[in-house]
Amino acid sequence: MSSSHIEHDFDSLPIPLSARNWGGWAAAAVAATAGIASWSFVVGGFTAYYVDAREGTATMIAGALIGQLLVTLSQVPAVTKYGIETLGSTKAQLGVKGSIISLIVQYMTLIGWNLVLTIFLGRAVASVLVALGAITEAKAGSAAITSSLVGALLVWILLQKGSDGVKSIGVIVASCIVVLMIWMYYLLFANFTMTDILAAEPLGPNEGGRLTNYTTAMELLMVSTLGWWAYMGAMFRMLNHAGKGALPSMVSLGFGWAAAGLIGLYSALAAGEADPTIWILSIAGPTAGVFVLVFVALANLGSTLVGAHAAALGVGQFSPITQRMPWNAKVATAIVPMAVIIVLFPGAFYDNIGTFMAFIGIVIAPMIGIQIVDWFLLHRLDSLHVPSLYWHDRRSRYWYQSGYNVVGIVALACGSLTYVYLLDPLTFVPNNWLFQYTTATLPAAVIGGLVYWVGTNMFYKEH
Repeated sequence: MSSSHIEHDFDSLPIPLSARNWGGWAAAAVAATAGIASWSFVVGGFTAYYVDAREGTATMIAGALIGQLLVTLSQVPAVTKYGIETLGSTKAQLGVKGSIISLIVQYMTLIGWNLVLTIFLGRAVASVLVALGAITEAKAGSAAITSSLVGALLVWILLQKGSDGVKSIGVIVASCIVVLMIWMYYLLFANFTMTDILAAEPLGPNEGGRLTNYTTAMELLMVSTLGWWAYMGAMFRMLNHAGKGALPSMVSLGFGWAAAGLIGLYSALAAGEADPTIWILSIAGPTAGVFVLVFVALANLGSTLVGAHAAALGVGQFSPITQRMPWNAKVATAIVPMAVIIVLFPGAFYDNIGTFMAFIGIVIAPMIGIQIVDWFLLHRLDSLHVPSLYWHDRRSRYWYQSGYNVVGIVALACGSLTYVYLLDPLTFVPNNWLFQYTTATLPAAVIGGLVYWVGTNMFYKEH
């Protein structure tokens, strides 16, 4: 491995073509590692509140694929063409200083999902230890916190190898979790008949009727999938062509995580519990619980590894000061806040995952719309000036007004307001009758992109 390749493993600068050594299979494995984890069961369980098994199957697959198509269009062409990561890709639209908005969004998305995974992992370990008689129920809380912290520490250790560590772990983890996921499907259908699953009613539908609930489930899947936007640069900038990234993106991050989520949907409907560490323990005993724990450990640690890597790269991209930070300092910005929340208030965070997912949709949906318009309708994909992404002064073509692109920021705000106009992000209850026909994500992306297109043509025709 050349010294230049090692350097690029640990910084946020654009990776030259000669150093991009990932193929499509490696990208697919890393994407599957990120995509298939406990959050799939969490989202599947949420979906069961609104729709039954038939509608849920359709909404989970369709919603995930539609959401991932938007994410793929906004990120894969740019990051594979220029070797940049997610935060860098937003500086052309928001300005080199205005990109603080996308840094906050990316960072909170990555840390939030990583917390979901590490807390779930800790609870899974504690649940299995109690079932095996290794600890008493009274010690389950302490065991969960300790296990979560150990998981965070393992991620820190694995990140010492940079992107090569992510790649090597990804291939191993992806292979194991696919096998274990097939086994979980087997246990599910061996203990709950398809007739029972199909006959189960939604757990807590909205009062707006069948169409509203169907659209709410679709929205839930799309908005959850949009979270992959924060990961894309870290996962796909090691590719040298967009064609190598499109299929892994759609299959691993679109279909793959939804396929795991269906386990959560079906088990929530049939058994009233989406968490496999609970329902599999209850029907197959502690031995099966150990295998589930292996799945949770591999899947959640792999996903957290990818997320922490992306967060560290994003922090290092923001300014000349953060660019010069040692790699371990960048990693610390991704791991230390997780550890604090795990110790102080893991339950409060985990019990409010719905609010966290709403935050993702409010901001990322219009950002994706803006980027798609910028890359393809305004043709910036062909004319992006990469050095300007790393100049934090007037030399940058993306300095705009004192480092801020007012047009991009206004477009982002308009898209976010559109989302809130259609859907209450805290309760997931529609605010407007239009929601049942449009979702909230799609109009937010369209309005954000439209305002950006009009504003850019009015004020920045040279771009």
